[in-house]
Amino acid sequence: MFKLVLPALAALVATGCSNPYDFATQKMQTQKQPYYAPQGYGAYDYQAPHQPWSHPVQNGYAPQYARPQTAAQLGLRGGPQQGYVPRSHANYGYGENRAYKPRARAPRRSLINLNYETLNFFEAPLAKEIGDTTFLLRGRVDTPLSYSFKNDNDLDASVEGNFQVSAETQLPNRITIGALYAGRGIENNGVDYDDQLAAFAGGSWGTVFGGNVSNLVFENTRRKRGASTLELEGSNTLGQLADWSGGYQGRYGPMIVSGLFDEDDNYDIGVTLQRPMGNKDYRVSARHNTGQFTAADGFTEIDTRAVSAIGEYVYGSTRYDIGVGYEELKNNGNQADRWFTSAGINTKKGVWSFSAEGHYGEIDGKEEKSALIGVRYDIARGLAATAALDYQDRQITIDGVNYINTKDTRGVVALSYGF
Repeated sequence: MFKLVLPALAALVATGCSNPYDFATQKMQTQKQPYYAPQGYGAYDYQAPHQPWSHPVQNGYAPQYARPQTAAQLGLRGGPQQGYVPRSHANYGYGENRAYKPRARAPRRSLINLNYETLNFFEAPLAKEIGDTTFLLRGRVDTPLSYSFKNDNDLDASVEGNFQVSAETQLPNRITIGALYAGRGIENNGVDYDDQLAAFAGGSWGTVFGGNVSNLVFENTRRKRGASTLELEGSNTLGQLADWSGGYQGRYGPMIVSGLFDEDDNYDIGVTLQRPMGNKDYRVSARHNTGQFTAADGFTEIDTRAVSAIGEYVYGSTRYDIGVGYEELKNNGNQADRWFTSAGINTKKGVWSFSAEGHYGEIDGKEEKSALIGVRYDIARGLAATAALDYQDRQITIDGVNYINTKDTRGVVALSYGF
């Protein structure tokens, strides 16, 4: 697999030298204006239903207006540009004796991700441009304190930090290439650290990538995370791809298509369709994947094949979603069937966010259950306090194989700072 992916990336980079235009004398400028992220569910990557500085299209002409910008931001010489500027010109530069051409935008997010947690509460990642390369940094530090109701003496405190840094640039042929590095460390009577690495190349046709990207399709098609720093257990398939994989992701109108193949010839394919309508938003997704996982006994390898789907409805600042799935589990000729479903609600009012989620599943008639309630209070920009109640009852043994063995009820409070 990687014998095909790596040469393909190299070929895309090499084509940057074949553009017939002289970009050496006309350096592409980068948009410097700040990011205007919508409030409410803009923080969850949803489109804002209305933006106060835009107006509806009338008679085929769009009288849309950008916020006041300086002459330097518009590619013009002279002092500050006062008043409103038509949006149709806001992203284009007119220099002296210069042809009319679109200007490049600084990316708001990397084309792919390695760390999908809500790393910060800012409108956009921290960004720095050095030469023709844009560096993006996101990160979060948590100080969780958890208490187990199953074991009254189990009070656990730790410090957790995770981050993602990326570097990307655009070639003269408009192909964007880049690399990402993500790390996560936990300090709890010793430091446990793991990291991930990936590279990508993308354009209007989509993005190809390789590295530690095995979660990409799941993150595209999953139910969104709740208000706390925890995740609902059991809502994903048991089988996963290997650590190293490669694939493709592309957007076709409101639809995102993504696919992965790993070094063990397993695959993960997903499709997501999202359409905003006024102050409502609808999203549906479907996923098919194969993979492997190690049973709770620590040595039994189980092959899996699964299909799943989710439906999501957003009204104002409240999100409702539900997911269903089926997974076939095979172990040395023995087969077990897993059915599972999960649902949740997430709402935001002012500085408060609340979420409630539940999961139910069966493996050959034996039940697995989990639930998660979370609350978040935004203290200041980037700083938040969270509290969660996490319940898990997932203990399943079939034909002498201990597939899952988790049972606990715990409360977790945390102070989180994102940068």
